[in-house]
Amino acid sequence: DTWFSSGLWPFSILGWPKHTKELAAWYPTQVLITAQEIIFLWVARMVMLGMHFVDGERPPFKDVLITPLVFDQQGRKMSKSLGNSIDPLDLIEKYGADATRLGIIRQMHLESQELRFSESRCEESRNFNNKIWNAARYVLSLEMPETAELPPLERLSLADRWILERLRETIETVTQAYYGYEFSTAADRLWKFLWNEYCDWYLEATKQPSPSRAAVLTAVLDVALRLLHPIEPFITEEIWQMLPQRHADERSITRAPWPRVEELPADEEAAARFDQLMEAIVALRRLRADAGIPARNVPQASIAHGELDAQERALVERLAHVSLVAPAPAGTPGALTERLAVLEVALLVGEDGAAREIERLHAEERRLIAEVERLEKKLANASFALKAPPDIVQKEREKLAGYAEELQRTRQRLTELKASS
Repeated sequence: DTWFSSGLWPFSILGWPKHTKELAAWYPTQVLITAQEIIFLWVARMVMLGMHFVDGERPPFKDVLITPLVFDQQGRKMSKSLGNSIDPLDLIEKYGADATRLGIIRQMHLESQELRFSESRCEESRNFNNKIWNAARYVLSLEMPETAELPPLERLSLADRWILERLRETIETVTQAYYGYEFSTAADRLWKFLWNEYCDWYLEATKQPSPSRAAVLTAVLDVALRLLHPIEPFITEEIWQMLPQRHADERSITRAPWPRVEELPADEEAAARFDQLMEAIVALRRLRADAGIPARNVPQASIAHGELDAQERALVERLAHVSLVAPAPAGTPGALTERLAVLEVALLVGEDGAAREIERLHAEERRLIAEVERLEKKLANASFALKAPPDIVQKEREKLAGYAEELQRTRQRLTELKASS
């Protein structure tokens, strides 16, 4: 029988029934990777035969990783007969091997055991790799310090301390995910760290020069590349070879030590402060967009409920493209305000700008009212409630709640803005 003979595989390849040195060294194995449809046909037989013939106390492998089945976007299992299968070599030719690997892994959520493959994820991953490559070019363009070691904590800027705290969190999350075979979790965390936190925020913050930026940029990129290497081996090796090596005796990233949280300084308070400034910058950018202020203009703005030092002021002014002034009194005409978790930001746009924002909010109010009425009518339809799948009905209810909440916020904003106009 095919499956019974296959069940002998874990120990027969090591010389069994002879007591070879290979059998003593490599049995039992660590992990078996397989698919769900042959758990009983193959996996169970390997366990039974291994414990019967070799070791009655230990199964032939410690872990079994059941990979998800691959479906197309219509939920059909990929097969040659349906003509919906994809040749990985075509994807590699189009997007590169690293991007193909990352694109697939980001979709491989083990808890669902179903991978609805989307080629767009491979394209996104190619863009991600371009982002990393451009970041590396920026880092390498800076004048490097004599040593690539991190400066002491007291010499680090607020942005330095924030990115190092985020890197500590990333090391913990990614390491735990790899050990648990949650490769999509590791990929998503590295994506967020490298694209959003490192490139979009920290790199932009370092364009305001500081003595520590080159050392921190290099050290953080070095660690991030080592974390990403199991998923994207080629681009990580290529960039790592160009960095001023912190492990000069290692000729390849594959020989570099795995990153440890203990290697990095911790400063949760500084990270929390930088998060507050990020929230303020995002709010000011949103207010600029709402008011239709051209990118070349530098409007006045203020931040209340928190004193900013010179470094923090410079960061907010450059990244939000505003000029900070003293907080205006409540009800100041032409001030667009937004209350945040800790701070309160205001953008001074003048009475004309306030009038444009009121007009925009009225249009948004009308749109939200229409959406709320449409969903209320749909959910009140007994036929829809009875015939539609429960998960679809629940999603529509959640959408209705979201629109209603957004409508309430819009009306509150209108009331506040009219009161100050």
